[in-house]
Amino acid sequence: MALLSPQDRQTLTAHLAPISRKVDLLLFTQTIGGSESGLIAKQVADEVASLHEKISVVDKNFVLDTDDRAKYGVDKAPALVVLGDGADTRIRFYGANTGYEFVSLVEAVLLAGTGNLELEPETVTAVAAVDTPMHIQVFSTPT
Repeated sequence: MALLSPQDRQTLTAHLAPISRKVDLLLFTQTIGGSESGLIAKQVADEVASLHEKISVVDKNFVLDTDDRAKYGVDKAPALVVLGDGADTRIRFYGANTGYEFVSLVEAVLLAGTGNLELEPETVTAVAAVDTPMHIQVFSTPT
């Protein structure tokens, strides 16, 4: 059963239309002993990928694909790594992207596929001035 209604699919297809670059969603899941949310994460990623020909899902085995886990810093599953034209956007999602997290996933895909940050010039200048590595995490919850 599809998670997205036909109307939602139509709206999202229009929203993702500006994508001009290839977007790969690397989905790390663990079949044996893994979380049930891995199946939902897979379904969400597949449905988003079905909305544009430049979006694809690349399935990764959390247990076996250790080189890719190390390369992208994935330490739990399910995990989704967003690549734009093969380049790491450094955007990661853990768990199933449902609810509020779904909008964040769609926006991350749009960012990776267009390169358009949609930031104020002052913000771009401030971020460019950061000269030390930073680890930023955003947590979202419906409550």
